Amino acid sequence: MATQALRDAFVFVPGFVPWNGESPSRFFTLVGAGAVLGAMAVAVCVGNTSVRAAAGRFADGLGLWPASMRQALRWAAVGLAAAAALWAMADLVSYLPGLTSVPAAEDPRDVAVAQTSTLIRFGYGLIAPAPLEELLFRGPLLALWLALLAAQRRGSWMARRWVRWWLTGAATTASAILFAAGHTLGGSVNVAHAAACAVTTTAVTLWQRSLAPAVAAHGLYDACAFAWQ
Repeated sequence: MATQALRDAFVFVPGFVPWNGESPSRFFTLVGAGAVLGAMAVAVCVGNTSVRAAAGRFADGLGLWPASMRQALRWAAVGLAAAAALWAMADLVSYLPGLTSVPAAEDPRDVAVAQTSTLIRFGYGLIAPAPLEELLFRGPLLALWLALLAAQRRGSWMARRWVRWWLTGAATTASAILFAAGHTLGGSVNVAHAAACAVTTTAVTLWQRSLAPAVAAHGLYDACAFAWQ
């Protein structure tokens, strides 16, 4: 909810032309709903644990904050490499036979982007889509992977390699299909690249056991695509 509100906050930036449903009313609705849920969380946590401790466990569980400068640099390097891979795949996918793309003059994204400054487009691409999409689509996969690793340490039947890889593979496939299905705007080329993006960011997330490199890669790719497509 917070990431969606951050995305919608761009409607208050002078010169921004919304194309993805952003509006002041939705921004205030999300902020209000977030405040209500936050108050409920505080009420539930009173006497059990602090909100700060709960937030810390959430951030640590999804790898949203590096434990050291070395880890931060590693995540940054992995994110940059993954962003470069996404760019390479975007070029390769466009050459696949049978795929179609929507002309820039007819694509509502390109029409809106053409009316907004390069700096705003870059900032929107960097901040708006990636955190929300990675949290929704790669977050559950990371949680599943960490749960399976914990089961392995406990000696559970889920520790068996075939069970672990089958569950992860099925969840990854389902997530990639859903992610690709949400990117039909732009034609089948965009759908194919979204599927490749889902597989790449999932691999990075599970490898590093963190959402941070995937968010960085996704954000950098979107920022450059929005600013200089």
